[in-house]
Amino acid sequence: MAVQIERDPFARMTLMRELLPIGERKECTWCGQPAKFTYAWEEDSRARRGMPLQDKPFCSVSCFKTYYE
Repeated sequence: MAVQIERDPFARMTLMRELLPIGERKECTWCGQPAKFTYAWEEDSRARRGMPLQDKPFCSVSCFKTYYE
């Protein structure tokens, strides 16, 4: 189940986070620590709803943002 982390009203997007199952946990894509989550920006557009989260694992939202910014 995905959880809303952050909202950008000007871009009309929401940052969503999903907990990885214990058996699928790997190391963080950015820093190498144990990863627990996947993140994705979800647009308000109805055509894009239900899109899967990113498949790269991260330990925190700061690692996700650093990796993609």
